[in-house]
Amino acid sequence: MMEDLVSIVVPVYNVMQYLDACMESILNQSYHRIEVILVDDGSTDGSGQKCDYYSRIDSRVIVLHKENGGLSDARNKGIALAKGDYIMFVDSDDIISLNIVDYLLGLCEQYSADISICDPVHCYITENINFEDERKITVFNAHDAIVEMLYQKSFLVAAWGKLFRRTYFDDVLFPYGMLFEDSAIMYKIFNKANVIVYGDAKLYGYMHREGSITTSKFSIRDCDIIKICQQITEDMSNESASLQAAAKSYYTAAAFRVYLNAPRNGKFEQEINECKKVLNKNGKNVIKDSNIRKKLKMALLLYLYARPFMPIVYKKINRWK
Repeated sequence: MMEDLVSIVVPVYNVMQYLDACMESILNQSYHRIEVILVDDGSTDGSGQKCDYYSRIDSRVIVLHKENGGLSDARNKGIALAKGDYIMFVDSDDIISLNIVDYLLGLCEQYSADISICDPVHCYITENINFEDERKITVFNAHDAIVEMLYQKSFLVAAWGKLFRRTYFDDVLFPYGMLFEDSAIMYKIFNKANVIVYGDAKLYGYMHREGSITTSKFSIRDCDIIKICQQITEDMSNESASLQAAAKSYYTAAAFRVYLNAPRNGKFEQEINECKKVLNKNGKNVIKDSNIRKKLKMALLLYLYARPFMPIVYKKINRWK
């Protein structure tokens, strides 16, 4: 019986100094039946030529060069080329454990799952990555997995660190030109699955660096998450009470992040006021929800009852821990 083919889609944009480490971790996977789709999104630093180099030395590597269109567009172009039974996404400045494909595929096979999930290791580019073995496995149906994800408890909404049946993306694509593109579609992808399995092995090295999306200065695009949360809330309005509560929690958490991080320079007053409306409307009810994370409860308590202390508290918090 032929092994399943796993497509790994890697959007590439001006990551010349990080691409070698990323590709070394992908091409040396313990599971060999992979295809690696490098989508060069109009790089200007030589990353495109580096992609071509990898296609010459390894027949499993496919390269697509395109005009710059952003992360969503690059992923969607990679999805269109993918031929695997399963698909996963790796950011081109990240590093994955050498057994992540074996692990995620093994979870799918062992539990007859359609989607499998592992944990990330968050670190800065100058730090060593310490991957960690699994301690616990949890099996979900689609409904419970979406609830768990929106509460941001066991695992995050991100596309990376997950293995999906490729066909789930036949009619669901990442939204063009938006930040937080994963939040816009992940609940729709999960809803297609019968079984979703999560193992807490830390096998995806998520690298934080200057100039990446997660460390860039606040811009109007950071407010995309509010529009996405509005859509999630609307889509959940006729679903179970637990899904509605999870969506409200996710929306409220997003509103808090935008409220906290938006500069008070007059450019974002409309967005700040929109977030205040969400926080004032939902805050007291969300605090009573026993499923929310302690971090969110603390944030809402500060917002509602000790707002002057918020900047002091959040200067001392490492957001990745």
